[in-house]
Parts: sequence; C-alpha cells; structure tokens
Amino acid sequence: MVQILILAAVAAFLFWRLSLVLGIRTGFEKSVDLKGLEKVKATKPDQENHSNIADEDDISDYIELTSSSGQQLKKIKSFEPAFSVHNFVAGAKSAYEIILMAFENGDLKVLKDHLTPDVYEDFETVVTDRINNGYTVDATFVGLREIRIRNVVFAEENQSAEITLYFKCELTSVVRDKNDKIIEGSSSKVKAHSDTWTFGRTIGSNDPSWKLIATGE
Repeated sequence: MVQILILAAVAAFLFWRLSLVLGIRTGFEKSVDLKGLEKVKATKPDQENHSNIADEDDISDYIELTSSSGQQLKKIKSFEPAFSVHNFVAGAKSAYEIILMAFENGDLKVLKDHLTPDVYEDFETVVTDRINNGYTVDATFVGLREIRIRNVVFAEENQSAEITLYFKCELTSVVRDKNDKIIEGSSSKVKAHSDTWTFGRTIGSNDPSWKLIATGE
C-alpha cells in the first residue's frame, strides 16, 4: 500500500510539473506552425519606413523595443523579415495546448513531432510510467490569464533563436488509478498555475517549425 501511494504521488507530481503550463483554446487548434508565413514582398523606398514601423509595433506590442529581448527580436526580423511576433505568440498558445493534450492522452507521436529529443524523453518517461501503473488523467482548461515574452536569445553565428514565454493559467485536473479512484486533484476545484516554456528554431532554415526545447517554473 505504501509503495502504491508513493508511485501515485510521484506520478501526480510529474504530471503537475510537466503539464501545468498553457491553457485556453484560441481557435488555432489545428495548427502549431509558429513561422509567420507572410510572403516578403519587395518594398519601394516610401514603403520601407512604413514596414519598419510595422515591425517595431509587432515587437512593442509584446515587449519593450529597447530592452535586450526587444533588440534580439529585431535581429531575428533582420535575418528573417517574414517572422511575426504576433503569429509566434498565437502559435505558441496552440502548440501548448496540443502538446499538453497529447501528454494527457499518451500520444507519443504528436509529442515527438513537437519536442526536442531531450524534452521528449522526459515526457515519454512520464507517459510510459503512467500507463504502466494504470493512471489516467482528466484535465480541463478554464482559461489562459496571461502570456508574455520573458526572454529572447539569438545567436547570429548559427542563427539559432530561443524565445521563452511565461504563462499563467487556470485549470482543473484529476488523476485516477486503475480502479478509477481519484488520487490527485478535483474536477470541481480550479487551480491557478504559472510556468515557463522555451521554444527554439534556426532562423532562415527550411524548417519553419519552432520546437519546445525546455520547460521550467
């Protein structure tokens, strides 16, 4: 009995650690493409200033333009003019939900498509342990209360970009054992949680997909 309780506690903790990050449905459920695919059109001199202002607004809507992260976003745009911060954030909301629901459902194929190998290994371990121990998870998003850019790093030498987002959400979650007994959570109690995810991609590469490369508090 003690061993079962310990396993249940470990499973609940790991679920809580990996899954409580992003929330509300945003209408982007079918796409996790964060590339911002607007075609880059040639601009005339009188259009260039307007384009620069639009680029600055795209950044300043989410973070101070003069901040370190704001300047890093400007560099990303200089290497890939089609990159849109707005589209990235919208896509991140979608990616979060898709990854999280795949985790709950034990869909390793979806997880593998959207995670780097190291992060996938962590998720796979939890999913496999949960299945082997007969645990099931029933979670419902209540709402995403906040999403903001926390940090941006861009390495010009290899054009690798990492964008870290902070999420604050509310949700309900229930973990049941193989006998359908609730061992963690409540379907009627809404919990608030905040967490941080980092997405990475090589700017200018043929692969437009951003992948989850790190999770944290």
